[in-house]
Amino acid sequence: MARPVSFTKETIIRTAIELIRSNGPESLSARNLTAALGSGASPIFSSFGSMDGLMSAVLTEVKRQFHNRIETGFSLNPPFKGFGLAFVWFAMDEPQLYRLIMSNPRQAASFEDYIDRHVGFKEECLSAIGKSLGLQGRNAEMVYYQMLLVAMGLAQTCVEGGAQLNMGQVSEIFGKNVRAFLMVIRAGADPVESFMPSEGPGPDIDVDTYLMMRPLANQNHLLQELYAAPRYIKEDEWLELERVLRNTSGISPDSLRKEHPGLTRGDIRIIILDRLGFSVTQQATLLGISAPSVTKARQRMKMRLE
Repeated sequence: MARPVSFTKETIIRTAIELIRSNGPESLSARNLTAALGSGASPIFSSFGSMDGLMSAVLTEVKRQFHNRIETGFSLNPPFKGFGLAFVWFAMDEPQLYRLIMSNPRQAASFEDYIDRHVGFKEECLSAIGKSLGLQGRNAEMVYYQMLLVAMGLAQTCVEGGAQLNMGQVSEIFGKNVRAFLMVIRAGADPVESFMPSEGPGPDIDVDTYLMMRPLANQNHLLQELYAAPRYIKEDEWLELERVLRNTSGISPDSLRKEHPGLTRGDIRIIILDRLGFSVTQQATLLGISAPSVTKARQRMKMRLE
């Protein structure tokens, strides 16, 4: 008789999260999880007691990942805008995990109660608003809740409505809304121009937003895996990398072909890897070719574009 397969709690949680990533929170059932693990239900129940226990552990891990993204946002400048970008980016990058976090099994007593339970970071946001905008008390709270309404609306539109927003557009929306709130609060005071997007490298994103998005984009689960241990990229994974690049910079294979019709598929993939911060050596591994071949391909591409 074959010995039963042993799984750690971390393996089960990781497999459950991948199941949710692929098929949504509704797909997490004992039947689907045991199929994904290739085992019976015993490891699940012996580790977590019940599916409810597993779901609680999964939610804790997903919230940890969400909080890591938000904390990265606070490290950007200005921190409150970084918080908003990180919030929407998580929804765009991990739509099914965002749905899991924002699901509401019980009725919230108020909007504030819902926000405090599902988002948190109120004190950090109020501190950032005070430092960036010089607002305190009720005025700071108004900006906090108003901007969260904007962030949640954008996130929900991307997750449920399939909107093709990129982070340059999100940054512009945040900037205009903050400026409007300040005009209402200060009634004619000097506008905070640093919140407005400036002319940048393309029509869909400004330089400041591009620089702010780099540390957030790097937290994409596939990018983290490829940065840590470069390997050959599968065909379906290219779609994920294209999505990350499009959402963070407004650049897509279609926009590249429109601007430079002579680009080949290989050229575009090298551009994608360049934009995502991979070195030539890493690109070679990711593309399944040698480093000299990558260098030659880059030289040929440059000649075609001149």
